[in-house]
Amino acid sequence: MLRVLRQVGDVVNKALKYALDLTQPDVPVLEICEKVEAFLRANDARPAFPVNISINEVAAHYTARRGDVLAIPKTGLVKIDVGAQRDGYIVDAALTVALGPVFTNLAKAARAALEAALNTAKPGIKAWQIGEAVERAVKNYGFNPIYNLTGHKIERYLLHAGYVIPNYPDRSASQPLSPGDVYAVEPFATNGEGYVTDGREITIYRLARMRHKVFQPLIDVVSSEAGPLPFTPRWFPQIDDATITMALKAGVLHGYEVLVEKTRGFVAQFEDTIYVGEDSVAPLARILDLL
Repeated sequence: MLRVLRQVGDVVNKALKYALDLTQPDVPVLEICEKVEAFLRANDARPAFPVNISINEVAAHYTARRGDVLAIPKTGLVKIDVGAQRDGYIVDAALTVALGPVFTNLAKAARAALEAALNTAKPGIKAWQIGEAVERAVKNYGFNPIYNLTGHKIERYLLHAGYVIPNYPDRSASQPLSPGDVYAVEPFATNGEGYVTDGREITIYRLARMRHKVFQPLIDVVSSEAGPLPFTPRWFPQIDDATITMALKAGVLHGYEVLVEKTRGFVAQFEDTIYVGEDSVAPLARILDLL
């Protein structure tokens, strides 16, 4: 397992480096999403979820729609979240591009929080203790963490496997990190209040049912490419938007609302996936080497 995870982590590292090169003012978000997803497939991996490009107050869960006209702004904060999988073994990582000096400290705060989290994480440490390190690092820059977003345990073909790593010392997250665990460690920093709410858009979905007499053709097509993992309708030109909407209403699909900071504060994010060994933890995508 670790060998495969390291290989996938290398692909994610290279994909994010490629995404950094692509992320320039006025470049269409659709172009970046499609090129990075193609890069994953060309490197013997599959997207574990659609490439997320979340800008400014949008914290997470935005991927380009079919025909999307959104472009990278001349100034702002651009979060790029990439997940890849091979045979169900998933690595999930993210970074933030600060376009303009006024946003630099917010990006630095999120990066410092990830560095603090990785320095704190070790076998036996409790998840809330990592959250304590995250909050301290973000507050040192004068910002807030996102209190209602967390890192998450990852299992094979399962992106969110129950246990979480909070972004503050939430003592309900009392589970210790154990050898063999895989976690996405995902600090967010904001100049807003520190909470996200559901936006109006849904751009990412996953299958919620594997059998349905009306929507079985949709289920079969989606499961052949994405399995139980999140997907974007962009990947399936044979399924129109009206069918996606009807399948969502029928409970065949689960939709992930775009998440927006409650007070429209700007948001930065850095993320890596760790493997917990007997004596230490290993960051698999090595995000801190990129920025």
